[in-house]
Amino acid sequence: MSHLDCPSPPAVLNLTKARLAAASVNSCVKKLLHASPAAMLLSMWWIWLGPLLAWVFFAVSAWRDPRKMRTAVYFLAALSITLLGVLETVFAVVPAKFAIYLLAGLASLFILAILVLSSALTANGIIMMRKESLHPRNLLSLLLGLGLLSYTLISLYITSTSLYAVLFVWLFALVLPIGFFSAGFTAYLLYSQVCQWFAKHAAKPPAAVVVLGSGLIEDKVPPLLASRLDQGRRVLAKARLNGRAAVIVVSGGRGRDEDRSEAAAMADYLTEQGGEPALIWQEDKSRTTAENLANSRNLLLAAGVSGPVAVVTNNFHTFRAALLMRKFKLPGYAVGAPTAGYFWPSASIREYFAIMRDHWIVNFVGFGLSCLPLLFLALRL
Repeated sequence: MSHLDCPSPPAVLNLTKARLAAASVNSCVKKLLHASPAAMLLSMWWIWLGPLLAWVFFAVSAWRDPRKMRTAVYFLAALSITLLGVLETVFAVVPAKFAIYLLAGLASLFILAILVLSSALTANGIIMMRKESLHPRNLLSLLLGLGLLSYTLISLYITSTSLYAVLFVWLFALVLPIGFFSAGFTAYLLYSQVCQWFAKHAAKPPAAVVVLGSGLIEDKVPPLLASRLDQGRRVLAKARLNGRAAVIVVSGGRGRDEDRSEAAAMADYLTEQGGEPALIWQEDKSRTTAENLANSRNLLLAAGVSGPVAVVTNNFHTFRAALLMRKFKLPGYAVGAPTAGYFWPSASIREYFAIMRDHWIVNFVGFGLSCLPLLFLALRL
């Protein structure tokens, strides 16, 4: 080979650098392929930094006082960020072709889940109409199911037509207020289950049990209220078994169509079930949940009872009851009693609306901001 065929020194240097870079990449790929799962996860520590910080943030909020709506939001955020971390880790280690199929499968499952959920809510609404009255509060699951189903079907139809390019921005803008409500509702549902688990398995024995009234039917305790009283008896028995000199407070005033107070009817029910009359205290002035808790707190303070209080209500109502306990500085936790399955969805939706009303400033601002893109689009028409 002549000197004219020899590469120049800079070219040799560049070629050497390229070969070294390729060798380095090949070495990294081989290490990644042969690395243990633990080593691979360790090498992607930055993916899990966000979830770790989110859980620390939630833990601090729950440690200070778990009875806050923002703690429920932190819990959902930590759970969501963790799920994203899992997905990001999976997509980082699987082949690109498989990752695309996996992503398509997850999207299909998400759409299917929405269709199943909306159909179930619609069916539940029909059951509520048959078993309960046609009061608007009993139609909440039906209205939510029909709205969710309509939006999903319309979105799927639009994405399969030429209208997609025109209406996509409207669909996206509509997602924001829907997402605002859905995120808060999901946080409420998930975190209330966590709180109920804690109350059942990890809470300290209470110094007193407060059973909230829910209304009488023909001056008698209906099944919904009976489930609360039965749960209250169990909580009281467990507390006394653990050495607590606990009492049970039945809380409920007299309604306009009632001949006696709820508290009197509840006390009679407990006595008939074998309860000791001396341990059953009556609070018979309240008409709302807030009054139940405020009056019961005053009754216990006047009697010198101190320590955690277990407030017993139905499972769909526990989280809001706990929020109100914090508002009235009543220490303790809320315990859920079983509820008929068909009644639970509409009751849970109603409770979330009540929580939104109790925190109306934050929800008004948040919902208003989420509607700004829709307002902007409407003004441009």
